[in-house]
Amino acid sequence: MMPDDLEELGDADELVELVQERLAPRVQQALRQGGRSASDERAIAGDLLDEALAEAGKEWMSRGRPLPDRNQDWAIRQAVMAEMFGLGRLESLLADDEVENIDVIGNDPTWLSYSDGRVMRGPRIAPTDDVLIRWLQRIAARHGRTEHAINATHPLLNMELPGGERLAATIGVTDRPHVSIRRHRLGSADLEALRSRGMISTAQLALLRAAVRAEKNIVVSGRQKAGKTTLLRGLCWEIPPTERFATLETEFELGLHRHRDRFPAVVAFEEQQSNAEQLENGLPVGGVSLMQLVWQSLRMHTTRIVVGEVRGKEIVPMLNALSSGGSGSLSTVHARSADQAIQRMALLCLETNSAWTPEFARDMVAHSVDLIVHVDLATRNGELHRSVSEIVTVEPGEHGHPARTHLFRRPTGSFHAVPTGNLPTDLADFEECGFDRNWLTISGDGEWVRQIPGAHHG
Repeated sequence: MMPDDLEELGDADELVELVQERLAPRVQQALRQGGRSASDERAIAGDLLDEALAEAGKEWMSRGRPLPDRNQDWAIRQAVMAEMFGLGRLESLLADDEVENIDVIGNDPTWLSYSDGRVMRGPRIAPTDDVLIRWLQRIAARHGRTEHAINATHPLLNMELPGGERLAATIGVTDRPHVSIRRHRLGSADLEALRSRGMISTAQLALLRAAVRAEKNIVVSGRQKAGKTTLLRGLCWEIPPTERFATLETEFELGLHRHRDRFPAVVAFEEQQSNAEQLENGLPVGGVSLMQLVWQSLRMHTTRIVVGEVRGKEIVPMLNALSSGGSGSLSTVHARSADQAIQRMALLCLETNSAWTPEFARDMVAHSVDLIVHVDLATRNGELHRSVSEIVTVEPGEHGHPARTHLFRRPTGSFHAVPTGNLPTDLADFEECGFDRNWLTISGDGEWVRQIPGAHHG
């Protein structure tokens, strides 16, 4: 939110932008002439800020505007540096731990989604749509781990912000610049933490823990914002600390590489956007797709792969790896049920390879995936709640149709999934990893912990 000193000034956004317009070219000129590196940029900006502020002040006065007082002058300086080298006004919104999603349409007030399900208007990020676009371009150039850009040639931007938040933005292909920022508030939550928050039951925890340790291939399904990434991250915390495995994402969300004390050998891959340059055949150069990263990860002595979300052509190399012995891998897929998750993966296979038949695609899924865990999003007592509503085993069946066995299912009219009494055909693998079959056969709901009021998941 804008400091009170600037709120009193009026048109403060315009003055901050004016100072920034004077400062940015001076900094670039000093870098070119002085032979200094980009790491010196912030220090150079600090040295040249007085000069830029004085010049902007003269123009400001020529427009009949009052100069800022001492407190406002300090606030202007802070805002200019935050816009140029930080995240600008976004920083104050990210400082609120209860904010889960931030949606921006041009220079309109932001839409803020809170962890308890509230949606409210918040302060605007930029004074004009054009300023918002320039802000996005600075963010893409300065804060991406790999090369990012957003312009007329690349109207889409997807990247990770310094704090681990996911940013998605569009210009040109939408009526106005649009920005969506997604936060994952439980960055280090293991399965025990998810159980205490009511996302999984004690029985589900026992099964999922054994499944990871038994190196079962697990797919987490769910709708948008259902908590798929949160559960996937929790499953990863069950991987032995000494294991070398790979994470593959379009933009970093899991953040396991930020916990090197827990995952010292993880290899974190991020898809790289192609640039504007084109080869003679018209194909873009410089990009590295998720499909390429799947193949690369298999050559780097990794025991298993974790794909943040399967959305396209990466489905085929991933399933090939799983069906040919790559065990213990994890991924997520967008679907409304466990059954639909199978259909979704088969459809992705068919879209990738037109020579495949639907039966072959489904059979490929059945031979590759061991377990589907479906996460559902529901409203309870006026608040959002995320929980595992299905756990289904998958294995090859007749006529290319995967055979499915529900181990947990939510009865009609019930809020929690309960054990069905069914046992998986590979139960011995789970029991070798400490699983007690009684969790699947005893009556009851599997020991759900009552959800802590105000505790939610991203």
